[in-house]
Amino acid sequence: MKRRLSTTGQRALVAAMKECNIEYFFYVEGGMATLFPEISRAGINTILCRNEKAACSMADGYSRVARKPSVCYAQHGAAAAILSSLLYEPMFAHSPVVALTGSTPTMEKDQWRYQEVYEKPYFEPTCKFNVDVTDAERLADYFRIASQIAVSGCPGPTHVGMHNDMATKQIEMDEVVGDPVFFTVPPFRPRPEPNRIAEACKLLFEAERPVMVCGSGVHISSAYDEVKELAELMSIPVATNYSGKGCFPENHPLSLGVIGVYGRESANRIVREADVVFFVSTRAGSHMTDEFTAPGPGGCKVIHLDIDPVVIGRIYKVDVPLVGDTKVTLQEMLSYSRSLFARKKSRNEYLNQISKLVGEYEKFVTKLMSDDKVPIKPQRLMEEVSKAVCETDIIVSDTGQMVSWTTRLLKVKRAGLNYLCCSGSLGSSLPLALGASFAAANNKGGGREQQRILNLIGDGGVVYNIADLETALRYNDRHAPFVVVVNNNSTLGSSRGKVADKGNPRGWVEGFDFLDLDYARVAESFGCFGIRVERPSEIAEAIRAAFDSGKPSVVDVATDKTEYAPIGPSRMSSEVAFPSLLSY
Repeated sequence: MKRRLSTTGQRALVAAMKECNIEYFFYVEGGMATLFPEISRAGINTILCRNEKAACSMADGYSRVARKPSVCYAQHGAAAAILSSLLYEPMFAHSPVVALTGSTPTMEKDQWRYQEVYEKPYFEPTCKFNVDVTDAERLADYFRIASQIAVSGCPGPTHVGMHNDMATKQIEMDEVVGDPVFFTVPPFRPRPEPNRIAEACKLLFEAERPVMVCGSGVHISSAYDEVKELAELMSIPVATNYSGKGCFPENHPLSLGVIGVYGRESANRIVREADVVFFVSTRAGSHMTDEFTAPGPGGCKVIHLDIDPVVIGRIYKVDVPLVGDTKVTLQEMLSYSRSLFARKKSRNEYLNQISKLVGEYEKFVTKLMSDDKVPIKPQRLMEEVSKAVCETDIIVSDTGQMVSWTTRLLKVKRAGLNYLCCSGSLGSSLPLALGASFAAANNKGGGREQQRILNLIGDGGVVYNIADLETALRYNDRHAPFVVVVNNNSTLGSSRGKVADKGNPRGWVEGFDFLDLDYARVAESFGCFGIRVERPSEIAEAIRAAFDSGKPSVVDVATDKTEYAPIGPSRMSSEVAFPSLLSY
């Protein structure tokens, strides 16, 4: 029997946050001002951000790494609209972020109060659960519901809209009790039917050219060992989409690297030629399959594993559907395969062909990554970053050109959540990385090495949230080492590359170019560490110096604005969109 409590709305909310094991609250001040000190007094880490988008991205980064819910907050009106716009990122990443917003007091609605607007519709497209709480007695319970839904099934963001008068309103309510099963992702691990496990294993074993394509669900389920063991047991090459990068060691002989629009053309080619494709916890959307060409529709048999049943069959005709948690499903497949097959499947000829193709790719990009030219080539920047980071570090990539360079050219050598990227919101990787750094600081202990965070971002992206360098400095003793590396080519390269050849204008390029700014000096003006690099031989040492500085840091690398990443299927006809650029 639950106890009946007499309290205020804000105290009930904070109690619910504690019951749900919320440890971090990212916010921009406004609206329910008395709520924030109440949260801090309860022992929850309160992180004051410089804008609402950054608050959402920090919560996203924290929740991805910590694998648990966090909270972001914005006040009513325009602030709520801004916060909602960035919930696209945790939705795409399946990150359990709970968004809270304030709103006009219920007794003052529809009187043209300052910034009055109905906020709930903003959150419909990007949230698993979205509620406008009109009764303060239900506020704490709705928060518990939102937190549980955020981590359940396929994780994702939720939203609870409050009203400002609820903060200090006296209420009578039932006690809210949190269930520890919902404190982390995943709370439950459902399994597919045994007959479908058997069908999938037989199909993979009998295949001549099978491929596993792994997505972010491998990270969410921590199914690293199972992916590796199944691949080795059945001699199946493994590709990942860019959200799944890092779930399989990229120096492994069976690794194909990343496929898709931002992936390697060699990996896309191998997937196109497969006779069985095993999608492992990926939605197999257009970006992840190179605009549905890798594989092409009807070109192979498909096994699709996902915890969300509505995903399966959405794009590809599926021969064997598997609805379940990644880790336990792969464990079931391993158990069945060991008992069924007396010998290890030999695919030497197939694997030799793949090894040759991957080797040709590696040889090609190695030459690009060793280029000594000035301005610095972005390919060389990726090589020097690889030298400067450790296996335990987390690399956080921005979108556009940057994600295209990082997915192709940075090699993740140890399976784990050591690569994060944003999925379309230019510039959001900086606060995403900062949020991850708070989680990484908490993860230290029990003999685990301190993780460091390196954010790779372009000059087009860094200006979106550069003010949160001040946030990083303000909380410097509470997060892991944090370094931003700017690929500074003074242009928006993704768009510029579509209208200009190297040195030979084919269209209007001036509209994509910026002034040549030194973001290292900007960092220094915030009190952070900054260093400008103009020669490739100086990059790795500059990154080491940034980490050693003990401050949030910016390494500003002056790169070649005419070097364009080969993004998308247009690589196959590069003379159209990327003149003089080799396909890779």
